[in-house]
Formats: sequence, C-alpha cells, structure tokens
Amino acid sequence: MTTLACIGEPISWLRLETFASGRATDPAIASHLAACPACTHCLDEIRGDLVALPVIALPPAAPRRAAWWTWLVPALGLAAAAAIALLVLAPWRGTPGALDREDSVAVKGIGEVIIDVVRERAGVIRGDVRTFAAGDRWKVVVTCPPAGAATFDVDVTEAGGTTPDRPLVPTTLACGNRVVLPGAFTLTGPRRNRVCVTITSREDRGRACVTITPE
Repeated sequence: MTTLACIGEPISWLRLETFASGRATDPAIASHLAACPACTHCLDEIRGDLVALPVIALPPAAPRRAAWWTWLVPALGLAAAAAIALLVLAPWRGTPGALDREDSVAVKGIGEVIIDVVRERAGVIRGDVRTFAAGDRWKVVVTCPPAGAATFDVDVTEAGGTTPDRPLVPTTLACGNRVVLPGAFTLTGPRRNRVCVTITSREDRGRACVTITPE
C-alpha cells in the first residue's frame, strides 16, 4: 500500500478535526491542504466519519456490570457524536443511587457527574454494551447538571498494568445530558481495561470509571 508523505510539517489530527467541524477557519491550514495530498487525505477521512451512522433500536438495558478498553484511533470524528446524541432524548436529571457506582462522582461546583461510553461496530452505535472486539470504536460521554462546566481528562489502564494511557486530549466543556468528549479510540488485547475520567472544576476534582472486557 502506498503511503502519502506530507510536504512539510503535518497538521495534527486534532487541528484537522476542528477545521472539518467548521469551528475554526485557519488560512494556514487551508493553504497547506491545497498543496499537500497527505493531509488532504487525512481530512477526507475525518469528513467521511462525520456522516451520521445508523442508530439501532436498543433492547431494554440489563443491570450493568462495570466493564471495558486500549489504543487511540483519531477517527469516529465529531459528527458521529451527532448520531450518538440521538440515543438520548430525555433532559438531564440525577440518577437515584448513582453516586454509589464507580461511574459516578460528586464534584464540588458542578454536582453529580456520570460517565458512560458508546460503541460503534460496523456502522451500528450502541450505548448499552461493555464488551469489545477488534475494529470497535469508542467515545466517552458525560452527564452533569447543565449549569456547570469542567475539564475532562480520560485515561485507560489495562488489567495488571500500572501506567495509564491517555488516548484523548483533555478538554473543557459545558455540562449537559450525555455530552460527547472529542476524539475516539479502539480497544485491543485479551485483558479488561478500566477507563477513567478525571473531572476538574474551579473548586474540586473527582474521578469516575467504567470497565470494558474483551469478547
């Protein structure tokens, strides 16, 4: 397979993702893309991922086990988030007993924060699973009271490991109902992985986690 080489310094995937979303119009990026087939190919991949994926009808959720993760794939772009958003239509509200679970934490200045993950497999998006196979892509979503805002930092630790990986760039976002964190990654290997999000407000810091197991 032929690999395209950048004509100069490659544009980071994060900058290309922001450019593709229309949130930034950088003349320098546009000029570089006009002359660089390699970076243009990357941009086309991101834009291709911005096509909303089909949403399946989910079965009634079974009692959830903590389950799930491993490597960054700078794919599943920003608009897959639009398809993911279709999975949740109800306004935010606290979940009774949520703070007794590892996927929830109370952060001063924000309130109750719940983290979750969404899996895309062969074009099908599901938010009710905690197992992975080769080729699956994952995004992290958070739910917190809409009046708040925080910085979210994701790290992943494989079972038996001591050093976490950080597959996503830390990001500061306004709270809401199932807010999708930018970026996506895949899970590999024969071991379960623990995905944690550190939530930092102006007054406090908290941490919530989920675990995903291999199929």
